[in-house]
Amino acid sequence: MKNFKEFVIISFIFLLLSLFVSLPPLASAEPLATESGTAPVLVAAQEAIIPLSANAATGASESPYTLTFKLAGVYLHRENNKSQGLTDIAGSVQIEAGDLDLGWAPGMDTSLMLRNQSYGIELRYLGLHQWDESKRDSAFMLIALLTSSAKFKSALHNAELNLHWWPCTDDRYSFLMGFRWLRLRDRLSVLEGTDILGILGTYEGTSLSCRNDLWGGQVGVEGLLFGKRDQGFSIDGGVKAGIFANQIRNNALEEETFYILAFPPLYDSNSDSWNRTKTAFLSEVVLNANYAFTKNIAMTVGYQFLYVNKVAVPVNDWASTQSVIFHGGRLGLNVAF
Repeated sequence: MKNFKEFVIISFIFLLLSLFVSLPPLASAEPLATESGTAPVLVAAQEAIIPLSANAATGASESPYTLTFKLAGVYLHRENNKSQGLTDIAGSVQIEAGDLDLGWAPGMDTSLMLRNQSYGIELRYLGLHQWDESKRDSAFMLIALLTSSAKFKSALHNAELNLHWWPCTDDRYSFLMGFRWLRLRDRLSVLEGTDILGILGTYEGTSLSCRNDLWGGQVGVEGLLFGKRDQGFSIDGGVKAGIFANQIRNNALEEETFYILAFPPLYDSNSDSWNRTKTAFLSEVVLNANYAFTKNIAMTVGYQFLYVNKVAVPVNDWASTQSVIFHGGRLGLNVAF
């Protein structure tokens, strides 16, 4: 079922692109012109817009469509977790959620847009999957060695299909609406151990995973704040916001090992899962400074802010949700064809 859903979504996206490309230019016919003593002659209407690069000798002109490819490297920071204890052995070996600050991680933000003078269709992907933080602690208590460790990993994937509308001919701003999917997946592993002179001991391990799949619609506006897009320095930005259904899937696995001398160790394990759907809100703000080397190539550097609420994270209480903030810098290249 999952593969079928993905196939339907991908097919729908490419169908829209195909329809958009295949739409014939709108043309109208002028009224019939007549000359004295001759039959009426149909005069074809001329294009309302003549591209700047039209060939005067042959009359050939550029396509009314523009294809723009954007590729940027992003470096985003995930805000700290809520303060909560994760391990506590005899009050001396402790690890808290604040010790597992994921900090900064690299990723990519890429998009492809096909547009004419007034409308455009855009595909976008944003992905970061290298957040990883761990913490270890240990202490001796009389003849016992107490140890604890925790590891937190996170990955973010985001895909969008947006329709744009430029209400003005000066190309300074556009409104958008579209579909967005975002997946935030966290994994937390915690291990606590007590070893007495290597003779006997116990180890307790807990593995928690939370997967948030947000599906929904969004609206937004993007605009040129300063300068011209294809000439020198310019500043642009955009704001998006939407309501989403967050399908939360939590899984937990607890394992315990007990050993004494050279006897075979004893194992015990227990697993549990928890699924439900929450209504979530997502918003994003982007601000870019650009420099156009030519009419078709520009470099961009900017700031990106992403806010998501009502998501489940394993360092929080099992049945509750919280807000997550991602923000940081971006550096990329825009190419228009």
